[in-house]
Amino acid sequence: MDFETALKNLQARTDSTLEALEQDNRWAEALELYQLAGAEVEALPIPRTDPQYKGVYREAKRVRAYLYLREANALRALGRPQAAAALGEKEVEAAWASGDMITIARSTFSLGGTCLANGEMERGLKLLDDSKGMFEHGEGEDFQQGLGWWYIIQSDIRNNGMVPDTSEAVLELANKALEILRPLKNWPGVARAHAARAQVYEKLNEAEPARLARAAEQMAQGLMRSEREPDN
Repeated sequence: MDFETALKNLQARTDSTLEALEQDNRWAEALELYQLAGAEVEALPIPRTDPQYKGVYREAKRVRAYLYLREANALRALGRPQAAAALGEKEVEAAWASGDMITIARSTFSLGGTCLANGEMERGLKLLDDSKGMFEHGEGEDFQQGLGWWYIIQSDIRNNGMVPDTSEAVLELANKALEILRPLKNWPGVARAHAARAQVYEKLNEAEPARLARAAEQMAQGLMRSEREPDN
């Protein structure tokens, strides 16, 4: 059996589901497809102890961790944080088995966010701090994307009152996210960062800066939609 091709196809299907369903908030449909793909990964009869298949086995664990991440994200969106937490533990385990550092960093970050959603503040913040170090020390765009989203989550949890801080600190975090994500054209992240800025200004009753931040958020959302539309 060609395990490598099977894993590539599963990865492509997952990415297609993300673009076609998740970004349109069709979470229940996306969750079902992620679960089916995960079951397919687990059903692959890859010899675990055969040195010849060591790389393929690790790649299977990487894909499985990614699917757990997407499943957990869908469960959180569907209001099921406890179920997401259970998957988060499996995700981290699969990520470490893969040996892939960006996968390990993302899974640590994801589980940290889930812990916060479940009220496990101390553990959640610790996991987020751990993920930041991984993102900072990794090389490449994927690590930068992760670091940018780390700053977004930090601004969000302060805006939501989970971590007390000043308005200036929240704006600084959101601006740092923009510095990282705007050059990478990560428009979902750019939109979220502008939304965090707008929330601060709205709390401060600063109407004009809030209006400009919301306009920038809408512009980023428009760029995100335009990139998803097929060329004529």
